[in-house]
Amino acid sequence: MPVKFRLRNVEKKDLYGSQPMSKRKELQPKIVKMAKEKGVKPAARYFNTYPSTVRRLIKKQEESDNK
Repeated sequence: MPVKFRLRNVEKKDLYGSQPMSKRKELQPKIVKMAKEKGVKPAARYFNTYPSTVRRLIKKQEESDNK
């Protein structure tokens, strides 16, 4: 049975995934930049998202940079 994780003290409306696509596109470079400077977990906490989401965004940006 999979374990369901929940971010503490964060309203669902404030989560990164609940934002409109335009705002998410705006935040993605900021999230990646902070993750590279401070680390994945601090960036995830700051932007109210999960570390796996931050890692996915980093991987996505690195793939687009290599093309």
